[in-house]
Amino acid sequence: MKSNNLKILIIGFGSIGQRHYQNLKKLGYKDIYVFDVDQIRIKNQGLRIKKIDEKSLKDFDVVFVCTPNHLHLKYAILAAKAACHLFIEKPLSHSLNELNPLIKICQKNQLITMVGCNLRFNPAVQFIKKYLETGKLGKIYAIHHEFGYYLPYWRPKQDYRKNYAVKRAWGGGIILDDIHEFDLLFWLSNFSEVKKAKFIYDKISNLQIETEDICVAAFQFKNGAIGSIRCDYLQQVPSRNLKVIGGKGNLEFDFNTNEVWFKNNKKSQKLFKVKRGNDNHDYASEIKYFLACVKNKKQTFNNLNFAVKTLAICLER
Repeated sequence: MKSNNLKILIIGFGSIGQRHYQNLKKLGYKDIYVFDVDQIRIKNQGLRIKKIDEKSLKDFDVVFVCTPNHLHLKYAILAAKAACHLFIEKPLSHSLNELNPLIKICQKNQLITMVGCNLRFNPAVQFIKKYLETGKLGKIYAIHHEFGYYLPYWRPKQDYRKNYAVKRAWGGGIILDDIHEFDLLFWLSNFSEVKKAKFIYDKISNLQIETEDICVAAFQFKNGAIGSIRCDYLQQVPSRNLKVIGGKGNLEFDFNTNEVWFKNNKKSQKLFKVKRGNDNHDYASEIKYFLACVKNKKQTFNNLNFAVKTLAICLER
């Protein structure tokens, strides 16, 4: 299969769908179609389709599912039945229902699947992953993540009250919205079995939403490490950081500075820094990786089997 000849369909042409579309074009893909239930949103796109069903999907090699969370499985199952390789935006779904049928269809049709995990492609995060694998930090005792930003500031051109984040039925809430941090925690822990998990969450602000706006979650892993995540829709200044506590010192990373520091009682040393104007590099890298896996018929490192594990833990709270 020649990757540049792939016929690709993007379902859902909101901000993330448009980002993937632009990145696919920059990567040299030309046969890119789009679909959105809001036909006005795609009226200026030359390659667009007006109807989604199994028959129409059979024309495509790859489908990107970029709809609101509660519609992911609807379109993913249709595309899988049509034997399309699947990239599904995070989270995989807002429910565990219908996941087993999707997995079985993908296995039957030998499909390559991936759920969006762009933060794994952040160069600093990749540095941390490789550093931990060297054992230089010693035994890993704990991994802590934090993310927070005031929801109305996320998309300045959109009324936050019209976003999927505000509705339970749409798969909103900070836990699923910030599943990135959970994914990173489990990935950095090598998907060690979670022996115990505790979520504390609530809606505590005056935001006009029916979902939780803050969460603190703690995990005990079979490998002995403890993990925690603090996330919210509340912070006026965006915050995203992680700390790994090891027997020989700590690794600390602030996404705002893109610096990784090693610290112990003897020294404080900057190990890694990358200068980037925005985070589009991570998005472009993830779809480049996914499509390379499609070309080489190799499963991705966040296929349905891995993504289901993360989703199940977040939903079974």
